[in-house]
Amino acid sequence: MSESVSRATIRNVGEADAPQTLELLSRAFRRWPAFELPVPPLEHLRWKVRSDPIAPRHQWLAEIDGRIAASILRVIRRVRIKGRDYLARDDVDVAVDPDYQERGLYGVLLDHALEKHRDAEFDLGFWYSTNPRTQRRNRPDQEGRPLGKPIQVLEKPYRARAIVARRRKKYGGRLPAPLAVLGIELAKALNRLGHPPYWRRAKRDWSITTPERFDDRIDEFFDEAAKPFDYLIVRGESYMNWRYCDPAAGSFTIRSAEQQGRLLGYLVFKIAEGEGFIADLLALPGRTDVVRSLIEDALQLFRQAGAERVICWMIARHPYNGVLRRYGFIDSRRDVGFRCRPVSIDKSELEFLADAGARVHLTHGDSDWL
Repeated sequence: MSESVSRATIRNVGEADAPQTLELLSRAFRRWPAFELPVPPLEHLRWKVRSDPIAPRHQWLAEIDGRIAASILRVIRRVRIKGRDYLARDDVDVAVDPDYQERGLYGVLLDHALEKHRDAEFDLGFWYSTNPRTQRRNRPDQEGRPLGKPIQVLEKPYRARAIVARRRKKYGGRLPAPLAVLGIELAKALNRLGHPPYWRRAKRDWSITTPERFDDRIDEFFDEAAKPFDYLIVRGESYMNWRYCDPAAGSFTIRSAEQQGRLLGYLVFKIAEGEGFIADLLALPGRTDVVRSLIEDALQLFRQAGAERVICWMIARHPYNGVLRRYGFIDSRRDVGFRCRPVSIDKSELEFLADAGARVHLTHGDSDWL
């Protein structure tokens, strides 16, 4: 550990720290957040750290000579596991200033955040990774339970040439553009062979509306919709309105399937930088017809907006996965890493997650990546 790191002061993030914390995140990640917002990034940061009333005492920073050099920001969520609710933390913005990297500062900050008397308020913790095969280096004690079935990134391409042009501009490309376009068209054709499209549109005798906020019906709906699943984020009224209805969260649209005042299902989406994203999707048990109607409705809106492609996270072999594939969603072969570890609960309560038969429901909006 360097001498400067040994002088680090570890403390909670305060309201006055927001501008400096934003500077740290921008230095560490170059672009933060990594998506379009209708508000300044500072408002998004302030929104993120107030995910729960207890959240302020679980946001941490390391300060060296008056400069914020590292941070661990957390989103607090409640998770329903086999019918029981647990308190969970998601370490979403773990950042170290480039000037202080490789000096042991992250380990010092993490050790402080994970001290038992501070961390015991949580039942479990989880995190996402862009590389499911990558383990947390040098922190084997923090390894968690992986999923038996991965979170797949499904994509529905609309305009192959526009998709290829965007990729080449952002990442470059080894394949000539015409071959890359041909690859997308071939993937679409193979998907149709393996997942024949529906011949008819979904019939429905319910309405699909666009509420500005979730009301108290979401709590009763969630209790029923959650029954088929062993693991999913609790979707209560306050959480859902924080996650999707605050402008600082992003520009999300809610589409709600309702029949005689009863909520049957919902789909939350956003359109950003020419792409569509399905952030959240849930329906009552067995109501594939509702799921289909919501997907058809969203796809129509994406087409009208001129989206190049639509992206949706969905667990492999999830009941909705097959439905999405029949609507032209292709497995991008990019899985999202997810791990969950016990904090104060017994590790045996999470062992089922590694089972390929575990019934898990996780969506793009359950992360902070969207």
